[in-house]
Amino acid sequence: MAGVSELESALQMEPAAFQALYSAEKPKLQDENLIFFCQMGRRGLQATQLAQGLGYTGARNFAGAYREWSQKEG
Repeated sequence: MAGVSELESALQMEPAAFQALYSAEKPKLQDENLIFFCQMGRRGLQATQLAQGLGYTGARNFAGAYREWSQKEG
């Protein structure tokens, strides 16, 4: 996905349109773990809050961001 600015419209698409555009199944409102993250953490949190506001109750932010994950895995 391109970014937080695109997320709201993407999460409001019909499932077939989402699949066609992103080549992936659209998350379901009831999915337990819809994880967002970014390089530093701010955009991941914004995306999580946006998804939760649209009814994705399982939306979560990986607080450590990509930088922390890559350091632990590297």
